[in-house]
Amino acid sequence: MNRRVWYVYPLLKRVSFSLIAQRHIKELRQYFTVEEIDELAFPLIVPFSNPVVLIHPYFYVMMHGSKYLSYKLPKYKAIIGVDVADSSRISSLAVSMTDYADAMIVPSNFSKKVYVDSGVKVPVHVVPHGLDDEYFSDTKYKSDMFNEMYRIKGNNDKIFLLSFIIHSDYRKGLDLVLDFYRQLKKERPNVVLVLKRAGLYGSTEEMIRRLGGIVVAGWLKEEQKLALYDLCDIYLLFSRGGGFEHNGLEALARGLVVLGARGGAWEDYMPEWGLLPSKPSGEVLPGNPVHTGTGVEVIIDKAVDEAIKIIDNLEEYKAKVKEYRDKVLKHRFRWSVIGRQLRDIITKYI
Repeated sequence: MNRRVWYVYPLLKRVSFSLIAQRHIKELRQYFTVEEIDELAFPLIVPFSNPVVLIHPYFYVMMHGSKYLSYKLPKYKAIIGVDVADSSRISSLAVSMTDYADAMIVPSNFSKKVYVDSGVKVPVHVVPHGLDDEYFSDTKYKSDMFNEMYRIKGNNDKIFLLSFIIHSDYRKGLDLVLDFYRQLKKERPNVVLVLKRAGLYGSTEEMIRRLGGIVVAGWLKEEQKLALYDLCDIYLLFSRGGGFEHNGLEALARGLVVLGARGGAWEDYMPEWGLLPSKPSGEVLPGNPVHTGTGVEVIIDKAVDEAIKIIDNLEEYKAKVKEYRDKVLKHRFRWSVIGRQLRDIITKYI
């Protein structure tokens, strides 16, 4: 049996798709011979080994390379697209591109429903993102990178609110996070917003500092990221859209209380008590050729009320998170579990 797999992804640049793809590849190499191929090179390569091809992200590659692929389709054993749904709908153009694929893999039940409701006819498999075992350990990580934050928290009994908003400010809900922080700080002056950004120097970053917040910028090594989670108390998952939102899962596994809008893809891993009342949002990514739908957004007043209740009973809520991590997350979201799910899907097409 030919067990050769090509995994096509952004090999020569570092983006979120690359990180997930590299973890998929690490797991799949336990079961298959996997060749890594850069997304820009793939349309130009003629296969002779009859591989099963995973394309991640599928729509970007197909928009730029589908005209080169049509005559080569018989040379592939199967094509499996890996992508997300960042909003409540994908475009008719995106749906038509899935006709080239034998199947699609998406990270959440939300994404699967969007694909099916939008008209995708090929099988759509749900395979969530995973976490390394370190995320489920009780080891507490520290990093010299955050010495000033340790000092601030230790001396003043601060409550740190964390949010990762590195790109897509509107989709990730930056405006909602800032509005929430302003209102909550009036009621609980000891809260400090810690915002993970791509860079330090911009009007948004300056405004956050004026509000008494802290900006963490640049690429973090895995142990630094773990240390950042371990320094904070509550994670604000205020995205309007997204196909999974990996940082919310990471935060839960590290023991943070995570708050997110009801109705998003993150419901697959969130405890019921962490879901906040929400309302429909407008277009999540205006002008995007693939993700053309709407999203959800937290109702700020209700989010503030819930946050006050949590802050006033923080240790009780952290204990609930730990119990949820050990009973639910640890068994469903390890990368080893995800690897077996991918193996079983690919085996169907081999």
